[in-house]
Amino acid sequence: MFNPLPLAVWLLVLPVLGVEAVLSLAEAGLVNWSGSAGWRDGAVQAWGITPALQGWMWESRTFPPDHLARYVAFGFLHLGPAQAVLVAAIIAGLGTVSAPVLGSGRVVAFALAAQAAGAVVFGIVAQDGAWLVGGYPLVFGLAGIYAAVQWHSGAGLRAFGVLAMLVIGRLVVAGLTGGQDFAADLAAAAVGFTLALALRPGLRVRLRRR
Repeated sequence: MFNPLPLAVWLLVLPVLGVEAVLSLAEAGLVNWSGSAGWRDGAVQAWGITPALQGWMWESRTFPPDHLARYVAFGFLHLGPAQAVLVAAIIAGLGTVSAPVLGSGRVVAFALAAQAAGAVVFGIVAQDGAWLVGGYPLVFGLAGIYAAVQWHSGAGLRAFGVLAMLVIGRLVVAGLTGGQDFAADLAAAAVGFTLALALRPGLRVRLRRR
């Protein structure tokens, strides 16, 4: 029997695929608007996270809304269709398992908060000139959420199986490429796990009992 995907999956997957569809069509010449061939590069400039930008906001104590929006938007922008499809597939898998337990609202909120936290960490540790775009922090945030769901269900150490595989694979890639964006992924996983474990359904009841 077919089970419809949870709302959380649609809310996270559709922006990933929608943005990529527009950019891919533009690069293929199927969108004939002025400058469409350079939309992806422009989107990276407009949505990406950089240490310089974050440092400027912190030092000046100025936080323009369009810059803060980057901490959500960057995860829906990818460097190519293969990356976007992979991210969408993993989001669908992890979200389908987590949303029925936590609810779609919590899954989306926790995942975006974890992604944003990962971007903040990246902005702190990365070297000047580095850029962060792509949904891997979002994926790792969802992996942390999934691990928390499994942990609470009594799965014990098995709850960390998927998360451990992603982390090990990510560290191997980081070792081969020398990129610093792995810091965003690991931070997102930790924040996703913590939020899902601490703020799972029933929090008000538990607080009242105390």
